[in-house]
Amino acid sequence: MALNQNWPVIEEAWGPYWNATTALTPTDRFVEVTPTTTGKSDSKRGRQYELDQIQPGTASTILTNTTGTLDPANTASPFYGKIQPFQPVRRRAMWPPSINLLSQVMATGGDLGGYAVGASVLDADVYSDTDPTSSGVVTASATAFQGSNVLQFAVPSGSAVGARICHTPETAAQPAQAYTMQMRIRNITPGTTLQVKGSQGYYLTPLASASSFSYGSTATLTGSATAAWTFITVTATTPAGVLGMNTGVAVAATAGAACTIQVDAWQVEKGSSASAWSQPGVWYPLYIGYTNQWKPAFADNQYSTITPNSVDALSLLSQYILDDPLTEALTFAGARFVYRLDEGSGAVQFADATGNNGVVGIINSKNGAGSILPGTQITATDPVNGVFTGSTGTVTTYANPHPGQGAGFPSSVISLPTAGIVGPANPASWTRAIAFRYTGPTPTDAACIWSSMDKQHAATGTVATGSRIFLSVFPDSHLHLIIGGPTGSFGHMIFTANSGAYPNVADGNWHLAVFGWNESTGEVRTSIDGSDWFFTGFTSAITPTGLVSDSIGAWYDVGLGGAAGNNWQGDLAFASEFTTYLFNDNADAIYAAWKNSFTGESTNARYLRILGYASNEVGWKIQPGLTRSMGPADFTGQDAFTALQAVVDTEGGSHFVDSAGWLNFRSRGDRYNATTPVCTFGENVAGGEFPYESIDPDYDTTHLANVATVSQVSPASKFTAQDAASVAAYGPRTMTRTVNSTSPQECQDAASYLVSRYKQPAYRIAALKLHPSAYPALWPVLLGLELGTRVRVMKRPFGAPAITIDCFVEAIQWDLSDQNDAFCTLQCSPADLTPYGIVAAWHTTLKTSIASGVTSITINNSADNTNPLAAQLAAGTQIVLGQNTANQETVTVLSVGATSTGWTSAVLTLTAATTKAHTAGDLINEVLPAGITDPTTWDAVSKFDSVAFAY
Repeated sequence: MALNQNWPVIEEAWGPYWNATTALTPTDRFVEVTPTTTGKSDSKRGRQYELDQIQPGTASTILTNTTGTLDPANTASPFYGKIQPFQPVRRRAMWPPSINLLSQVMATGGDLGGYAVGASVLDADVYSDTDPTSSGVVTASATAFQGSNVLQFAVPSGSAVGARICHTPETAAQPAQAYTMQMRIRNITPGTTLQVKGSQGYYLTPLASASSFSYGSTATLTGSATAAWTFITVTATTPAGVLGMNTGVAVAATAGAACTIQVDAWQVEKGSSASAWSQPGVWYPLYIGYTNQWKPAFADNQYSTITPNSVDALSLLSQYILDDPLTEALTFAGARFVYRLDEGSGAVQFADATGNNGVVGIINSKNGAGSILPGTQITATDPVNGVFTGSTGTVTTYANPHPGQGAGFPSSVISLPTAGIVGPANPASWTRAIAFRYTGPTPTDAACIWSSMDKQHAATGTVATGSRIFLSVFPDSHLHLIIGGPTGSFGHMIFTANSGAYPNVADGNWHLAVFGWNESTGEVRTSIDGSDWFFTGFTSAITPTGLVSDSIGAWYDVGLGGAAGNNWQGDLAFASEFTTYLFNDNADAIYAAWKNSFTGESTNARYLRILGYASNEVGWKIQPGLTRSMGPADFTGQDAFTALQAVVDTEGGSHFVDSAGWLNFRSRGDRYNATTPVCTFGENVAGGEFPYESIDPDYDTTHLANVATVSQVSPASKFTAQDAASVAAYGPRTMTRTVNSTSPQECQDAASYLVSRYKQPAYRIAALKLHPSAYPALWPVLLGLELGTRVRVMKRPFGAPAITIDCFVEAIQWDLSDQNDAFCTLQCSPADLTPYGIVAAWHTTLKTSIASGVTSITINNSADNTNPLAAQLAAGTQIVLGQNTANQETVTVLSVGATSTGWTSAVLTLTAATTKAHTAGDLINEVLPAGITDPTTWDAVSKFDSVAFAY
């Protein structure tokens, strides 16, 4: 494999192994198509300006296809039927170049690659069939074949022939290409021997295990604490239709005893013989996306080229349309069905929002029809706190006669058996949920919300004695759950608040019940309005098997010929079932979605929630957001990409798919805190700058704004800020933003920040073109560059002062040609011209505990221990001792003891004795305004532009 030392090893790879995906981010099992690239390959990620919506990344490459191998319509192709849209594509580059195609951690035994001694290498794509951890660990060794570390794996006694001691599927497989794998290997367990052989495995079927293997010669490893290294190798040619490969070492004869195996100097290269081991460079990801188009081209009626175009995960996320928050939460928890009961007035059938089941209908009891009225608006006795906002749809009202009384009355129920649903799918493990509002009189017997039963009864009357599930409001106005099995055993539970009290649910307000049974643990769960309670000690005797009815709005008994009783009166919504026993995380999320659409969660939590609803495959890197309390989730009907962007707008941060295909969410603090450029582009190469080919600067009014209006989502409010001097200079330049924060102060701060940031025009860089193939030292700089990175650009016009532009990378475009020429073009936005700081109230902690009645205290140093404390805390200042404790008191400073630079403690003398005792570590701070308890986030003059400083 000949190498150009000024050009990285480029890998163009495609992942038919993974079939079509919803934004899976794979790291292995790819087909390499690099040798067929012709003309050019390109990719672009990012956005034009820092306030713009991020654009989905795109990539394209032209492949020679004279045999038609990559034409989806070619039935003679070994890939026929395996070429699909939305399959992963991977473009990466190794620098410095090497014949060794493995990653550094694999090749060097952990000397390079960023894994500490003792760390598992599972995340490095190194696997083991024999080691109980499914991988190995980096181990220090004074006798490593090279370096000072090795990879170590366990081989238990009895490990079978063919079991792979270590292997990796990371290297992309070029069809019909010879590969040679080599490694040094040894057995360090005295008294044992193990036979091993080099292994290459091939993936031939999508989503299946490797099914074809080639092996090298068998070597015997004799165990010793000082064992010498054994060289093993395997050479084989990949099949024409290979979808991926793995390389490593396998057991050649059943292990007779447990032993520990070490590996070093691992290498995979193209060719039919083993070259001298070579340390690989760093594999830098350039792009991971998903094919959305295959464009074949013909010349003179013969195959010529094919161009697979691809998009990144953001484009795939834009295809997912979000439902209301509650439906999304229910579906995410694994709902078998979700009957929202939100059909319009006059409806007689109700649809399953999951699409898994058919519609359910209304049936009447043998005593006559009751009344079920869909299309009712959500209301409650308490219209503010007694409603739910997780769905804006309608609900269904029951007006059956004689609510909460016994049997023998006319009744109508929604019958789940009309859709083939009769009881939980798995009677031994299930959860159900329903929202309800009772408006009838206090029940004299029970008002049944949901019932399911078999045909067993007492000798007389209508009491069910066999399998049954009853959810009902009893005469005590509490919610009760009865679960019984076919032999008569049953459990009777009352829904209980976290305080231990039994909530009144007959109050005309909305409530959410979540309930379930787990036979394996003998546990019943009940949740009412977010309070979780568990009842234990039951046996499988209460598992409700053999159910024949499943009704909402009363009990409906098939065994009694369609008799019904315990009629419900009021509203019902969101009858749901889950095929597993839910735990608190899902149950609590369902309640939060139902009650207030997740109001109060942070931006990072909201972002991750939406991402989870849209795709369970995409990899993510989420920073903690600085907006800690968002308003209600208002994404109903939006695509996931748009909903994610709205969260980013609220945060004032950014998001993007990085070069490795991972979706990143960055807080607004990410750029606030990036104060130092990672590199400088300019003409002064001797001074450490990196040269660029051309620069296209821009100084215009595109993002000039001196009047900013921020709209708060809930409650709907508008907050405005403006800069009079900028308006006078440039005229009114408006900017609007929507911020879904619960804090009006944060919304006002957002408006103030936007004006402060954009009231003056700033230098921008529309394009900075760099040429790494002409200046190879640029390769590691540009390959390691990511969106949002702070860089510095220097321009030195002849005869004029140098221009310095600190900026953030907003877009990265790569253009590669088959003539070993490469350009990287950056688009950059200016860094904040005047960074701001919010000065907190003066605060510190008490150094030593004090009793009441003292006039002198010793404190620890405050944030500023460079300047004298007396310059920060003047005599006569009032301070609070024990902020936020039961003994909080306010005292006045008489004098401050002398301090010098680097002081760690100081003595304060007070004008009067303390009246309470205080403990070392108690918070001490300036007096705060009413309602403010945190001195680290408040200052009397905290306002944008009031305090500015340069770094």
